[in-house]
Amino acid sequence: MRELLVQLVGDGRRASIAHTTRADGDLSPSTVAPPTLADRRDRAVAAGPWHAVHQVHGARVIRVEGDPTTATDIVGPRTKADALVTGAANQVLAVHSGDCVPVGLIHARGAVAVAHAGWKGLEAGVLRSTVDALRASHGDGVITAAVGPHIHPTSYEFGANDLARLAAQFGPSIVAETAEGTPALDLTAATTLALEQLGVEIGAVSPDCTATRADEYWSYRARNESGRIALVGWLELA
Repeated sequence: MRELLVQLVGDGRRASIAHTTRADGDLSPSTVAPPTLADRRDRAVAAGPWHAVHQVHGARVIRVEGDPTTATDIVGPRTKADALVTGAANQVLAVHSGDCVPVGLIHARGAVAVAHAGWKGLEAGVLRSTVDALRASHGDGVITAAVGPHIHPTSYEFGANDLARLAAQFGPSIVAETAEGTPALDLTAATTLALEQLGVEIGAVSPDCTATRADEYWSYRARNESGRIALVGWLELA
């Protein structure tokens, strides 16, 4: 597990955002058997039960405020959504990714959130929905984001029509080129611009590309792999 961002929040608790690598094992709830998944989660972060959703590249946010001893997704179908928010301690929120951008957020008044932000989710407004949910539950205050490992533009060829539409939404700096000189989407730029437009501070951005770091990450685009890392956020007593 690699730490991305740790902050003390206003109520005296510690908020953490971190992500796994291949060394922690495949964390995909879609392909890993529940007993194996539970064991890998406990070894990665044992701060409390994990909560995850069935990611669908949308903008729905789920609030987690339930039983701090019970995971929500090991047994039975997962709720369809792409982000989770909590102000409760010892609840581990998780999103899973190969090439999409996993984002963790910390609200200074005592909340954390995680979001799965592929290009479709970015266009749909998943980050806006997540930030809105944090502000609705905890009011005004500084929100700081940590951006996890994801595919970089040198390996991310992208259709011209979709690229033009996203550039109109986020600005021309998201337009890039692959190593072969074909049109590419810069997900790092798109994500950080979207966060800045929402008034979110950028606390950390992983420099790692999932496509080129085969030793540490899985990549669907580069290697057609089904494995997934987890980006997690949680609150606990300092």
